[in-house]
Parts: sequence; C-alpha cells; structure tokens
Amino acid sequence: MKIVHLCVTPVAGAAWAAAEAFGQLGHESFAFTGRRYSNGREMPAHGGWPPGDQDRAQILEADVIVCHQGHPYRLPWYPKGKPTVFVYHSQPYHVWRDGEKDGWPWAVVGQYQTRLYENCWMVPNLIPLNHPWYQAGEKPTDRVMVAYSPSNRTLTGWDDKGYLQTMAAFHGLQAEVDLIMGVSLEQCLARKATAHIVIDECVTGSYHRSSLEGLALGCVVVNNCDALCANNIRQMTGGAEHPFVTCDAGNLRNTLDRLIAKGPKQLIQAGLANRKWVDAVWNAKDLIERNWVPLIHAAVEHAGH
Repeated sequence: MKIVHLCVTPVAGAAWAAAEAFGQLGHESFAFTGRRYSNGREMPAHGGWPPGDQDRAQILEADVIVCHQGHPYRLPWYPKGKPTVFVYHSQPYHVWRDGEKDGWPWAVVGQYQTRLYENCWMVPNLIPLNHPWYQAGEKPTDRVMVAYSPSNRTLTGWDDKGYLQTMAAFHGLQAEVDLIMGVSLEQCLARKATAHIVIDECVTGSYHRSSLEGLALGCVVVNNCDALCANNIRQMTGGAEHPFVTCDAGNLRNTLDRLIAKGPKQLIQAGLANRKWVDAVWNAKDLIERNWVPLIHAAVEHAGH
C-alpha cells in the first residue's frame, strides 16, 4: 500500500517517523512536511512543504493520505476523494477540523491530547526502531550524563512544559548535563544516545516523542506520565505498563539524585531494559496492526461509499 503523510509543520518529526515505520513493514510510505521550526530546529522529511509538482504527483498516486493537523486538506490541489485519515498532535486551536465534515476518520496521538478531544480514535506516535538514528550509543562508565531538550524556552504558561523548574533542578547536580537546543533531530538523538538519563517534561502529566525516543536510545526516561496517559499506553499496546520514571517538577531534583546515586553501570543496564521494552511493545508491526490499520480501513471503506 502507498501511504503519504502530509503536514504543513514539522510536528517534531512525527509524520516522517510514521512514514519510516510504515516503510519498515514493506509499505511505500513518504512524508511531505515542513522541515524547520522558528527556533532553527530542523526535522526530517522525504519532501518539504509546500510540495512541488513531482511530490504532488506522488500524493495523487497514494492509496491513503494521512493528513496531520488537518491543514493540507484545505488546499485547492488536495485530492478530496482520496481515502484520508486525519491525525491531530496538539491542542484543538492548532488544528483544522473542518475536513471531518466529509466523513473521514480522525484520531489524536495517545498522549495528553486525548483529554482535549471527545470520542476520539487514538493512535500511538511511531518510532522507526530499525533506523540508525534510533540506536543506543556508547555511554560513559565514569560519570552520569543527563540529556534535556526543551521544546522552546521562549514559550510561556502550559506550553513551556516546565523549562524554568527543570533548569533549576540542575543546579549543583552531581552529573554532566547536556542541554540540547537549536539542533536538528538527528543531532539531538545522537547526543541523547550517549546519555544515561533523558528528561522529557514533568509538568503536563504527559509523555512526548522525547520519552519514546529516549527508551529507544537505551536511556532511563523521566517524565510525569499520569494515570490517563498510562491507560492510553495500555490501550494502544494491549495492556503493557510503561517503564518511565515519573515525578512532578517539584520532585524532579530528588528523583534525579536518586537515579544518579545508582551509578552509570546500573543506569546502563536499566536503559538496555528500556530498549528491550520498546522492541517488544512499541514496535511498528504490533502498533500499526492494532491501532493504525483499523483507521486506514475505515478511510478506504468511506471512500467506497
């Protein structure tokens, strides 16, 4: 099946990663998205945005289009009769939902977003585990390394995801901290691969792609995954419990001190166990068959009506 992912913005590389994951299962899959955020962070894509004539030809040949955030559906060249799935990655005010009026199925990623949409279909963020970017790197045995890549320190309120609180927890920490900002996804992952601990964020009650990437890279991952998000993971995986270390921002320093006290060798072993977890639980084959295939079938059936 030929599956094309479209998004005006980079969505943290999610559309590209989904296309890569589908490709690892033998599908012909491409992502045409924005490549760069305003802060300079560059995300991967098989083709940029807006798509040129050659890329539009590939879009027209697709069996199914996954329309991330909804906005591409508004464009005059979009093939409205093509089986379409809408996938939303953020708050409702960031997406365009009018396309749902045409009856196409829609879903949100199974993180904090499910509390913002009623009666939503849920899909997991996919990680192409066989891709060279998502392999654990060599980690030092003489010191503990902590990696943190805030989404954007200039944001305020809920959207800053606890940047100031997290930075405060690093003062006097008995570990080497790698603050990763303004680099490409490839560079970000390469640096995290050498860390023992990856901090996602400990404010919103969610986990994000950073958490999943940290597990794949063989790291201990710290976030504040709450009961709703933990239940979402169970639903998407058929009952699996997540391996995150959870705490709120007020307890982040104590949590880090406790982890660092284990020492690098014990943290390396814990990270390897996390990599085994994603291989067994968060692999593309199982997640796509369980969550994405029914959604795609619904789009194909709707197109035939």
